[in-house]
Amino acid sequence: MGLIESIKDIANIIQKFGNIDLNNKILEIGSQALEQQEKLFKLEAENRELKEIRDISNKIERHNTLYLTLNDDPQKLPYCSHCWDAEQKLIQVEPRNNNEQYFCPHCKHMGYLNKIPRDMNYSQENYSYDPFKNL
Repeated sequence: MGLIESIKDIANIIQKFGNIDLNNKILEIGSQALEQQEKLFKLEAENRELKEIRDISNKIERHNTLYLTLNDDPQKLPYCSHCWDAEQKLIQVEPRNNNEQYFCPHCKHMGYLNKIPRDMNYSQENYSYDPFKNL
């Protein structure tokens, strides 16, 4: 028997005796118990969400070109690093310009996948990994 059911049983017994003050007090306790139970449910949901974020964080591989992959994903699908950093959301990015760039449909962020453009102040490395080849 749960707490709420016990409070209801006590309220029914008190009601039979006709003690209004005691009945009001038990109703107040029941209301407080419901509020606490609601807070507990919210905290449990928040705890589950934080655990999921932690589990995903442990799987993230960051790439020099500002996209993410998951180390346990055999396809190595690319995700937006901006969305993950800002909102802890894994949003799969879309290829653009012959898989040289990516575009995030959620935040509209655009970045480079395989090559760093010449006009940026980075060393000119050619990334041979193509995250879209399995799509």
